[in-house]
Formats: sequence, structure tokens, C-alpha cells
Amino acid sequence: MKRRSTKQVKIGEIYIGSEYPVLVQSMLNTDTMNTEACVEQAIRIIEAGGKLVRITAPGIKEAKNLENIHAELRRRGYTTPLSADIHFNPEAAIEAARHVEKVRINPGNFVDKRATFKTLTYTDEEYAAELERLREKFTAFLDVCREYGTAVRIGTNHGSLSDRIMSRYGNTPAGMVEATMEYLRVCRDEKFDDVVISLKSSDCRVMVEAVRLLVKEMEKEGMDYPLHLGVTEAGEGEDGRIRSAVGIGTLLNEGLGDTIRVSLTEEPEQEIPVANLLNEICCLQDLKTEPIHVEGRYSHPVIVADISKVECLDEAVMADLDFHVATENDPVYGDMLQGGMRSPEMIYTEALGPELTKLPDSVTVVVPFDSLDIAHVYNRKAVALINAKDFVRLSKPVEGDGIFVEVRDVEVINTELAGKLEREKNAIVVLNPECPSSALYRLYLGELKRLGIMNRVIVRAMFDESDSNRLSLWMAAHLGGLFLDRLVYGLWLSCPGIPDMFYGVHLSQDILQSAGVRRYKTEFISCPGCGRTLYNLQESVAKVKKAFAHLSRLKIAVMGCIVNGPGEMGDADYGYVGAGNGKVNLFRGKEMVRVAVPEEEAIEALKQLIKENGDWND
Repeated sequence: MKRRSTKQVKIGEIYIGSEYPVLVQSMLNTDTMNTEACVEQAIRIIEAGGKLVRITAPGIKEAKNLENIHAELRRRGYTTPLSADIHFNPEAAIEAARHVEKVRINPGNFVDKRATFKTLTYTDEEYAAELERLREKFTAFLDVCREYGTAVRIGTNHGSLSDRIMSRYGNTPAGMVEATMEYLRVCRDEKFDDVVISLKSSDCRVMVEAVRLLVKEMEKEGMDYPLHLGVTEAGEGEDGRIRSAVGIGTLLNEGLGDTIRVSLTEEPEQEIPVANLLNEICCLQDLKTEPIHVEGRYSHPVIVADISKVECLDEAVMADLDFHVATENDPVYGDMLQGGMRSPEMIYTEALGPELTKLPDSVTVVVPFDSLDIAHVYNRKAVALINAKDFVRLSKPVEGDGIFVEVRDVEVINTELAGKLEREKNAIVVLNPECPSSALYRLYLGELKRLGIMNRVIVRAMFDESDSNRLSLWMAAHLGGLFLDRLVYGLWLSCPGIPDMFYGVHLSQDILQSAGVRRYKTEFISCPGCGRTLYNLQESVAKVKKAFAHLSRLKIAVMGCIVNGPGEMGDADYGYVGAGNGKVNLFRGKEMVRVAVPEEEAIEALKQLIKENGDWND
């Protein structure tokens, strides 16, 4: 894999582009009119390692105050460039361009009105007239940027596409791409090259698909602008980090991306170490051959719970895997187990015992090949894990419901293995390279396709790492894309360096949920906050999570303001959006159903709304 070649864009004293390291940035969440607070937070970001600081400018007065923030940072000896974040207000963008090194504008609302999400119809003439108006407004802005040497980011958000774009392209990755290309064509025609692009969504799959599609469209039109990557409303804590790693990491591992921001609902300086670590672990791997493209076919992947560190199987171990005593017992075996929402479909164990007898028939027990006969005493459906070379040498079929064939080297994916797997159609291939990476898994999958091997495939990653932060980011960044693309049947994480023997199971669940292929718990999306945020976002997220974390079937959005909501939370079941003056607006999908609810009453009001719609359970 090679990094995509791009233009080099100058932003103050730094450059963004393929000739430079991927740049890490963050954004203030302070009031833009509070110069001291903005300067202090910007310094914390810079000293944490941030190379660019973004600041919202909702109006002209905030845009003008950027001059004071910029000057004070320079007076204190900080030369890190600043970027203004603009929505709805071209005049504010023009003013900001006079005071900072870069301005981000949003194609969804720079010229077009705020989306109403109503289906509108445009004649070709009306559509062309809107494009001409866009060109006129945007060109005036570019003229000022050229005069002051200010770079531009065209930052398209899935949640804020205009009605005009959605009327022809829908609220889709294709719509995001066309909204962006309209502005890029103006930049090209005006010969304005200091442009960076971003296409973001809270949905990792939408974000990844949009960026890939944009790169193809730019190639068709001879464009090579650098890319800013990010997952909007990623949330906070472990969930936010894993969701960001799945989206950003997938693209970095494909050679796409020149600057990144990990958007967390936390203090912005806490984003920087996460982004730096993500940069570090997404090193491009120089393969001898490019992986063959493989079409996805697995929309509901399974998890293999690796409990090989367990020395004794007992009821407590099974409970930790969400297997509990069933309401009806077996007349012969007594208490049987039933799985809950978070129980794995498969279990790999080296410890054997009566608890295996109690598992539901739907659960596959995997054991080392040499332990299969003993395992069958406790579970007649147990299957063996065998090395691919030993599998090829087997003279007769193995007892059990299939066999797991482990591939650790691409050289063993050959015609001999293909012939054997053709005869053993129930065999599952387990890809477990010695030095795993996204590129290597894709290379292995391509080789399987080249040889016509159609057996189900599980990816296994064995990573002897004791730092759980590094481990979780690595796993999410290198494996998440395989599930975004629906390429594999299952996920098997082995984490010998982590004391918690169930860590791999929980991490697997988080990765699959971030990839949008499984749901194990309530999904919360929340923006990181900025100067537009109209209430204490971090406290609100904590309150919402505490009240609704048990509603595992739901997706709930917590937004600081209306810029990206309701669009960005359009696929959320419910939304909790700041409205200012201690008030909150509540949404059901894209529909605002409660307006200006006092914040102290908002949690209970949302609870009642969920109950009224039949989505509540205790």
C-alpha cells in the first residue's frame, strides 16, 4: 500500500499533503468571545502535540475576535496556525479569512439554506441557477483567501447536506461527494490550490465509503487535494476511541488521509494522544503484490470468544460470557444454559468440563485438534482447530460439525489447500498471520478468492500487548475495515497480555458495533462540543448514558447545537440537542417533538417520549 499523492497545502508555517507526516489537530470548545479561555485551551492542545487549532466563528463578531486570539497566542510565543470553523455565514468566513491561516466552510450551508429534509424538486434551470449563485458567493470568499494567503477546508458533513443536493443524490455518500465536488470545481477554475477536503459522518461506513468515492471522482477530474479524516460525533471514552479508529484507521491503512482529528466528547487536548497513537499504528505495509479486490458478503458476523486462559470452566465463566441458566432444564443433563444478547456464537477453550454440555446447540465449541476426542465427551458438536499444513495431510474427515483451518502464512494458501477445502465445504478458514495488519488480511482474502476458495473466513488477531489503549486502537484500526466492507464471517481476538480474560470478547463487540454490523448495547453518538455548544455537553452525555444505557436496541444522539443535528443524528432513534438558555430540544428521528425543555427536566421528558413510543424497558 502506498500513500495517495496530493498537493502540498501551506497553512501558516506548516504544510498538509503527502510529502509531510499526517498532521494531528483538534478544536476548541470555549466561547470564541472569551479570548483568554480560547488562548489557554489552544495552548493545552498545542503542548499536547496538536499542530493546528480550529475555532468556531458563528458570526462576524466572533470572526473578528479571532484576530485577538491569534495575536495573543503569537505574543506568548505560539506560532501554531489557527483555522476558523464556519457554518451558515459566508460573511463571517470572509472576515475570518483576514485573521487566521485557514477557514473551514461547509458546502451544506455556505450558500444553501439550512436543510428541512423535505423532498424538493428542481428543474434543470433552477438547479443551474443555484450552482451559479454558489460559484459567485464562493469565488468572492476565495478572492479574500488569496489576498491574505489563507487556506480553505471544504468540510462536508453527512448530517448537513442541503435539500438541493438531497433532491438529486439523497442523504448518501454520493450526495456528500457531489456537494464537495461542486466547490472543488470552483477552486480548480479559479486556480485556487490551497484546499483541504473532509467528508465526515458519525457512521463509519458512510464516512469511509464517501472518502473512497471522492478520491475516485477527484482522480477522474484530475484533482489531487489532500484529505482531512474524522468521524463526527464519535462520542467519549472507549466507544469514541474505537469508533474513530475504525473509521480513520481503515482509510489511513489504505494510504488515504493527510491530517486527522479524533472527535471526542472530552477536553480537546485529550484527543491529541489518541490521534498520535492512531497515526503511529497505521503504518503502511509494503507488500509484494496489491491485494485482489473482494466483494463483501457477510452482514451479520460472529464472535469467537477466546477463553484459552481459563483454567477451569464453571458457572461464573459462563455468566461472564452472558450464558445463564435456562428456564427449562434437560431431563438428563439438568440445568442448561441460554445465551443473552452479548453471548458469543463460538467459544475457543483449552479447558474442558461439564459446563460445555450445558451450552445451547447454537454455540460452536472450538478446541485444539489434539483435544477433540476428550471435548466430544462434553460436547458432541465440538470442532477442532488445526494448522493448514496438517489439515492438508489429513487422510480422513475429522469428527464434528466441521473444522477450523488456521492459516498463518500466505504461502500455504495454494492449490493443494484449495482442493482440500473444496471437499470440506463446512471447514472455516481462520486467517492468523504472524504479523497481522489490515493490508495482510486483505492480501490473504485476495489469495483465497484467486484460488476459488469460498469457505467461510474468520480473522484472528493475536497481539501480546499489555497496554489496553494501544491494543484496542490497533485492533479497531486494522480489523474494523474488514467488517465495514463485509468481507469476513467472524472475529477472533486473542489478547494474552491483558489480565482480563474476557477483554477480547468485549473489544470484538465494540469493533463490530462501530462497524455497524452488530448491536450489543445502547449506541450513543455525541459531538465533541465547540464554541456553539449551548450547555455542558460532557455532563449531559454522562446523564443520558446513566439513564438510558440499558436500552440496548436504541441509538441516542446527544448534540451541542443544531449544526449537525437533526441530519447527523438522522439514523438515531432519539436526539437530545442543546437549545440555549438552559433548554433542550428532543427529537424522535429527524422530527423535533419537544421544544425548549428545561435542562433539569429533559432526562425525564426523554424517558417519557421513549415510553410513549413503546421503546422503553426496565
